Amino acid sequence: MKTEPHILFVSSWYPTPKTSQGTFVQMHLLALQSRGCRCTLFLSAESTFGNYLREGANREKLLDYQKRPDVNVVENLVIHMWPLRWSRDPIERRKRNILTAARNKMEDYIEEEGRPDFIFHHGIFDFCYLTEFLSREFDLPDVSRIEFVKNADRRYAATKAYVAKMEEVFGVDFELCPNVVTDEFFVDEPAERSKDYFQFVNVAILDERKNQRLLIEAFANRFRDREDYRLVVAGDGPLRPALLALTEELGVSEQVDVRGFINRDQVVELLDESHVFVLASRAETFGVVVVEAMARGIPVVSSNIDGTREIITEENGLLFPPGDKVAMGDAMEWMVEHYDEYTPHDIVESVRSRFGPDAVVKVLFGDD
Repeated sequence: MKTEPHILFVSSWYPTPKTSQGTFVQMHLLALQSRGCRCTLFLSAESTFGNYLREGANREKLLDYQKRPDVNVVENLVIHMWPLRWSRDPIERRKRNILTAARNKMEDYIEEEGRPDFIFHHGIFDFCYLTEFLSREFDLPDVSRIEFVKNADRRYAATKAYVAKMEEVFGVDFELCPNVVTDEFFVDEPAERSKDYFQFVNVAILDERKNQRLLIEAFANRFRDREDYRLVVAGDGPLRPALLALTEELGVSEQVDVRGFINRDQVVELLDESHVFVLASRAETFGVVVVEAMARGIPVVSSNIDGTREIITEENGLLFPPGDKVAMGDAMEWMVEHYDEYTPHDIVESVRSRFGPDAVVKVLFGDD
């Protein structure tokens, strides 16, 4: 990378104070920023005038996100002064209000910070028209992940499987750009794990897709009443009460800790005291938490699904058929028996070159 690109990230969502893993857009921004790029998040939100008044005209309450001193943010908060239902075309009126505010914010930003080299939109869910508008209005090249906009300058998907799927769906070329783990998660000298117990860990939202029920059942079948074996399931979600009840039903409540929400620092601490990360998901787009676990030097047992099968190799983990409780238990027991054959440093390096900040920089800007 011969120059220091100036990149504008467009998003309508940002980590709240209760977000442990952060958003992918933030991870990409921090990764590129750590390699010399100038990065700014263009964060849009909106409110009716009535809600604005009910919040005491307090913009902070309407833009409630986890502020970081190392992330530059342009806050594009749009207050719809008149009820949109009064308009002949409420949807068009809403868009016009947002785009007018965005133009003004962008003009001020360019005057103060200079014109960005690229505009980057992450995801396909909302505000895509805003990115297109800014790109057109201010003549900014669009290196985006607006995966449904066929005239984007470049398009990315996070895995080879999704590159193929997106190309099939949209009939245009996509490039592989993995999701990223920032330098702060990688460790050069992995922590020593206790030899007094063996701990499996899972960190995820507690829902049907993540399938923690299968994990707890597989653990109970193999390790119940073996007091030296533990499982920590960290995260919050709709299934937490049911999972707590399941540990009681299976007789493993003393061995399985369904811990609830933990923050990012606590995630790192938990990974550093655990021996193996286990993912039972039915499906994943990528599996960032798998890379984060490996970045701390621990191997992973995961269901063989899109995303994780492109991360896990013989040197850093095992795959099992999704939904297969017996095979999952076999993999967990095999991992216990062969744990000493894994080298924490090699596990870290197995993912650093593929999913660290340099990997994203290489995709976007080449080897230079």
